[in-house]
Amino acid sequence: MPVKFDKTSGLIQLYNHQISYIIQLLDHRYPVHRYFGRYLPNYCGEPGLPTGAHAFATDPTATFPYAITSLPLEYATIGSGDYRQPSYLIKDAANQLLPLLTYTGMTVTQEPLNPEQLPPTVKAGTAVTTLILHLSDTVTQLKLDLNYTIFEDSALILRSTTLINAGSTTLMVDAAASLQLDLADANYKALTFSGTHAHEAQANFTPLHPGLQSQRSLRGTSGPQHQPFVALARPQTTEFTGEVLGSALVWSGNFQHTIEVDQYQQTRLTIGLEPTTFTWKLAAGTTFQTPEAVLSWSDQGFNGLSQSLHAFANQMHPTTIHNPIALNTWETLGFDVSAAKMQPLIQTAQKLGLTMVVLDDGWFVNRNSEHGQLGDWVVDSQKFPQGLRPLAEQAHQAGLKFGLWVEPEMITMTSQLYQQHPDWALHYQQRAPITARHQLVLDLSRTVVRQHLLTTLTTLITTNHLDYLKWDMNRHLTQVGNDCLPSDQQDELYYRYVLGLYDLLGQLRARFPALIIENCSAGGGRLDFGMLAYTDQTWLSDLTDPVDRATIIKGFSYQFPQSVFSSHVAASPNAQNGRATPLKTRLDLATIGQLGFELDLNTLSATAQAAIKNRLKTYQTWQPLFKTANFYRLATQHPATTEQAWLLVTADQKHAICFYTAGLSSAVKVPTQLPLRYLNETASYQLTTGGQWSGQELNQVGLSLAPPTHDFETKLLFLHQV
Repeated sequence: MPVKFDKTSGLIQLYNHQISYIIQLLDHRYPVHRYFGRYLPNYCGEPGLPTGAHAFATDPTATFPYAITSLPLEYATIGSGDYRQPSYLIKDAANQLLPLLTYTGMTVTQEPLNPEQLPPTVKAGTAVTTLILHLSDTVTQLKLDLNYTIFEDSALILRSTTLINAGSTTLMVDAAASLQLDLADANYKALTFSGTHAHEAQANFTPLHPGLQSQRSLRGTSGPQHQPFVALARPQTTEFTGEVLGSALVWSGNFQHTIEVDQYQQTRLTIGLEPTTFTWKLAAGTTFQTPEAVLSWSDQGFNGLSQSLHAFANQMHPTTIHNPIALNTWETLGFDVSAAKMQPLIQTAQKLGLTMVVLDDGWFVNRNSEHGQLGDWVVDSQKFPQGLRPLAEQAHQAGLKFGLWVEPEMITMTSQLYQQHPDWALHYQQRAPITARHQLVLDLSRTVVRQHLLTTLTTLITTNHLDYLKWDMNRHLTQVGNDCLPSDQQDELYYRYVLGLYDLLGQLRARFPALIIENCSAGGGRLDFGMLAYTDQTWLSDLTDPVDRATIIKGFSYQFPQSVFSSHVAASPNAQNGRATPLKTRLDLATIGQLGFELDLNTLSATAQAAIKNRLKTYQTWQPLFKTANFYRLATQHPATTEQAWLLVTADQKHAICFYTAGLSSAVKVPTQLPLRYLNETASYQLTTGGQWSGQELNQVGLSLAPPTHDFETKLLFLHQV
């Protein structure tokens, strides 16, 4: 059993063959953090913990010679001598903060937590061990469980907190983080992400400094501006070597992660629900569960951390290797869709080897621009006189699947639904509604709203024989209120909204297990581990230019495998930034993950159509490799440019694909040496274009790539063991 407990020392060791996580029960009262890193078969607890001899510290006692202010606690609050970032803030009936809770016991099981109403993080049959530390407050009878689930075969631990009010009075929870990790020093650089619409997942590396560094979302969704993820790496850590630990919140709503370096150059990391938009009324006899956070460690650099997170994603994500290759109508037709325009697109898609057609926005009544209505989801009979069913039948008869764009969470005041149920939208009483993109947000915390949406979506799917839904969300939350909850529970709505979203998606998946759901929020605005549990793939960005999109793919790859990524070949010049790129470049990039198309195939030349047809044959042959091989970021000679290099390698290292783009070409024509690093050094490899090398040479010396002859040239190289 991967948990060892020494009652004398109070040491608890949670471990597998890769990592150890060690806690000590100090004075058998307070769990403190002692170690997280490479597996340690033995740990004695040295060096000792700091004593209480600090200015401005609470007084030590004969039995407890420590200062709370400097202890590496597992889960802390303020008001008891710890002045660092708190993980929990809970008030009693007298509006007083509860103190540090004390240890009362532990439970060890071989089952995952998989909390009810939250995303299922552990697939059935996955070998895990869960350690639960029980803490309590003797005055209010609050019980607090610290949950740790370790995977048998991965360097992964799931952390969360459960609150149980076993007393007779109501408690108010003002903050409840999912994870706290106290570290002995501050010699780290932080990896975080920033971005915006069409510019998601921009990686930032920042040295730690005294004080607080924090990112958060107040938008009601995880958002493209920041990611619910943070990593701490030693200063010399690269993609390939060095220590790094990282944590991601399995959550799709408001979040906050903080890094605090205290006066003693110790570091505290927290991640969880954003506290200024959260309060929970914990009535007597009730329970509250935080989202889970996944925690990982590697000494193989950022690629090593990514491999663990990719493994976590793949075991919880409903991945289908052979998802269809879609033609989406958005950048071809915009809102100007019709049956007459769809029919030739279906024919051409079938001729070129695509396997699905997706009808994007504009198919329903009064939707000729973004000013049009949302919420009724009634087919526009002027555009589609016979409805959508004949198009679906045409697609199916041609051997294609048929899909539809929807934005179920949204409503406009022009819709019949709003006229009948204005209270179904999030709103503040006696305040004028605030629209964004001319729309409001439905209150998914309400069962009646979710049931209406489930019925509406079920009718759409069954009536039109849909194989796929593109689930979009194009605005963030404002006026997060309703008429249902009492005033002292209105701050629960941000949390309840996300639970409602998960419930709706979960019911839809259960009702239609074969339905493909693509996650979209104006691109990758809600790509997080929470949405991964309910959707098959994610539209990474509304920016379809391959040059900038390569940077977005690289950013998201720190957390997510390419099996999640939906990428489309669009027209050139690009509709978003006007950049002109070769068709081969657009094809090469879009094949990394789930390939699709976002352009009018009928306007392409015969040569371009032939190139697409040939590429689709290659992609379908190697789709398992493109989607499920291990993804590694490689080192380039000019990292400050748009130059990118990635390697996809099968688990048995028998097959690999190398993607490379130099960005802008140069008049100085110098070959590029690209070490591949992750091949089997005892084997030999052959390029499909010719040439044979040892894996050792390819790893250490690399491929010699001819200089580009034009801007944005790409190479997609296939290697196989011989």
